[in-house]
Amino acid sequence: MKSWLALSALLFSTALLASESESVKNSTLNSTLNTTQPSVLQSLAERVEINTVIDALSYPKAITTVVDKEKSTTHIIITTRDGELIVVNDERKVSRFTLPLDILYTKGQGGVLDILIPFTYPQDKTVLLSYSKGSDEVNHLAVVKAQLSLTAGISDVQLVLDVAQSKDTPVHYGGKLLQIDNVTKGENAKEHAFLVTTGDGFDYREQAQVVTSQLGKVLGFTINGKPLAAPAFPEAPYVFTLGHRNPQGLVHGADGQIFLHEHGPDGGDELNLLQKGNNYGWPVVTLGKDYSGARISPFSEYAGMAGPLVDWTPSIAPSSMLYYINSKQPHFSNTLLVTSLKAKALFAVSHDKNGYTSTKVFDALNERLRDIAVDSDGNILLLTDGESAKVFKLSFKESYTAKN
Repeated sequence: MKSWLALSALLFSTALLASESESVKNSTLNSTLNTTQPSVLQSLAERVEINTVIDALSYPKAITTVVDKEKSTTHIIITTRDGELIVVNDERKVSRFTLPLDILYTKGQGGVLDILIPFTYPQDKTVLLSYSKGSDEVNHLAVVKAQLSLTAGISDVQLVLDVAQSKDTPVHYGGKLLQIDNVTKGENAKEHAFLVTTGDGFDYREQAQVVTSQLGKVLGFTINGKPLAAPAFPEAPYVFTLGHRNPQGLVHGADGQIFLHEHGPDGGDELNLLQKGNNYGWPVVTLGKDYSGARISPFSEYAGMAGPLVDWTPSIAPSSMLYYINSKQPHFSNTLLVTSLKAKALFAVSHDKNGYTSTKVFDALNERLRDIAVDSDGNILLLTDGESAKVFKLSFKESYTAKN
């Protein structure tokens, strides 16, 4: 009874926020996403060679790359839950460094969550990191900036953003970072604009619909920790979007669109087109159910709340995402590649006149996939999950590169 009363209160409050426009419809969205047929995308396993780049990684959380296009070299950057930074150069030389983070909290789904290399690197060596901070009783998501040397590690760590609401659960942090300078307007755009996802804390799901709470949101901020110009919600200037459960993958496509995916409960994992000011519904709207089997909400859509482009039910547990561009592989270029934990597979999302389609394209590793990146040659780097994880490189075979 208590949960239904809470839902009723949410419906009343969110009705005040809802615009007069209808929910977002998949088929009406313009996109430059790949229109390749799913049967072609499914041939990825046949088109690549698989090699191990590094193994024996203890609970890695994120992978990214520093690519020197002039020299055609790639440094692979990996961060682990417990605060280790690992750098792998083109010769496979591995360097390991400790991340000096204040009150790093590593229980449950916590730890170091993401690392972002801004567009200005290496001229400006500032990078961003997100992590969970605090204790069992009081913890929250934090974002810091620091100086990254590929040979000496991280230094000069400075706080950028502390999520305002603390919680006593070790789960649902979000923590994915994205730079959006090229799609942000306003007086603060020159300061470099960023987004970070925040989870609902699991036991605090109603907070996702409370505008003034920073739980269950995507937050916008500058490198100096200020809110972005012209906020969607003046009373909550950091809030870019609301109504999220545990948002993970966050990327923008070639035309400036921003895509985000998030974990549903039991089913109802979502891929969304992220637009400033939108409400994505959780927990008023969901296509999943509670882990107990109970219904969370009677609504699969609701006026003024944006619906997903893709619904993954049963759940795949999407973990990260990449907008893949490679002129040598037109069948796969301009495709969203989504890693998954539960499904142990890589999915490709394409688009045609009928909407968006998710296709399982690679499951040969039979491993939980934590994150994804690309190197200077367009090869796909897959980071697996767990106490003895690896990075695998998927290199397109020359025969397929030649034939496309």
